[in-house]
Amino acid sequence: MLFTQGNYLLFLLAAFFAYWLIAARIQPRIVFLLAASYGFYLASGWQALALLFAISTIDYCVTRLMQSSERPRTRKLLLAVSLTTDVGVLCVFKYANFFLSNAASVFGWHAPALRLLVPLGLSFFIFQSVAYVIDSYRRTAEPAKTYFEYLAFIAFFPTLVAGPILRASQFLPQLRQPLALSAEQGGQALALIALGLLKKIAVADYLSVNLVERVFDFPERYSSLEVLLGVYGYALQIYADFSGYSDIAIGSALLLGFTLPENFNLPYRAVDLPDFWRRWHISLSTWLRDYVFFSLAGKRLRNVKMLYAASLVTMLIGGLWHGAAWPFVIWGLLHGIGLIVVRWWQSQKTFAQTFRASLGATVISMFLTFHFVCLTWIFFRAETLAQAVGIVRQIARGSVDVTNLNASLLILIAGGLLMHWLPQGIWTTTQRGFTRLPAPAQALLLFGLGIGLYAIASSEVAPFIYARF
Repeated sequence: MLFTQGNYLLFLLAAFFAYWLIAARIQPRIVFLLAASYGFYLASGWQALALLFAISTIDYCVTRLMQSSERPRTRKLLLAVSLTTDVGVLCVFKYANFFLSNAASVFGWHAPALRLLVPLGLSFFIFQSVAYVIDSYRRTAEPAKTYFEYLAFIAFFPTLVAGPILRASQFLPQLRQPLALSAEQGGQALALIALGLLKKIAVADYLSVNLVERVFDFPERYSSLEVLLGVYGYALQIYADFSGYSDIAIGSALLLGFTLPENFNLPYRAVDLPDFWRRWHISLSTWLRDYVFFSLAGKRLRNVKMLYAASLVTMLIGGLWHGAAWPFVIWGLLHGIGLIVVRWWQSQKTFAQTFRASLGATVISMFLTFHFVCLTWIFFRAETLAQAVGIVRQIARGSVDVTNLNASLLILIAGGLLMHWLPQGIWTTTQRGFTRLPAPAQALLLFGLGIGLYAIASSEVAPFIYARF
């Protein structure tokens, strides 16, 4: 059930009215959220739902035992059981064929492919559950009070398929407190959902169908400049696609009275790679920081070699998290190396400090960061390393021609990237203006937007890019 499909909007509408009939009572509200979330996920198949239930149950039982024990050895053993189960499930479903095929290539084996269908959102709900288990082990978060509470937290339908990845400290307190929905919050939620649909259908899908797919499939048919613009188009597509998903998820949750954390913050305005990762897919980047990077490097970060090694390993894990393919590994490797170079540069106390203080340093840093990110997006988007290399080679030819691109594509790319530079208060002002409109006026605007999106939508509903991770 995709967020862009009419059946999701009908599901959300029905869940909204039923939910607020019982929202005053905490336990019925929790049970209803769990039932609605499982019903939503059942559209992915009963096997996927069974796996979600099994992972949630195992981790809940493990953490309950962990909380009742004061013996460090027992707690470590329970943590190992949970992590082995979660990571093992992830490896079997996402990485078994990747490792088997590569091992077969190296040793000359014959390894038939396993016919495993990866459940939607597997990486997201496993990472969310792993965070809860580790927080319980570290005693840094209040645990769930009941079994149903934990199940509802892991399966919360707005975030189940593609995040944001929630922490228990962000969600569980809201689940327990009395909830209310003001007219202003309702308007904000509708505005976020509308914005998300606009990003997805009018920007991401349009760029994908009319530019990105064509350029990546047949780069030799386009000039170097057109291929480069195709890469810029993909940078904008993946941002609009995933931030659009996050907007719809956050808006859907807000309709139910839950405030979720921001997941994107104008990432292409980043001045360096660490800044980019503070702005892009924030829930994943903070997860990798807290549970991988700090676990490897320690929080004091005094050992420079360990800092660099931890950065590289963390980004390699981030690359593999996105998919079991060598282009994702290269993508993670490039970002890891990029973070090492940036941190080395920032540690220099002579020329680098003088440069960073100069007038044009920020502009140059933004320019280099954006183009490095775009370079890595080539490997992220490419299905094979050969395809990625073909894109890079075509850009390197240096041919200049844009006859294959129409004006609307050029305007959309330029406008989409320039939106990052508008004053941040413009969106806030627009959102407030929408929430202050009478309900009939809001409905009329949303209806007009819906008609417009339907008119420009492609014949087939395109899945969200991150839904497959």
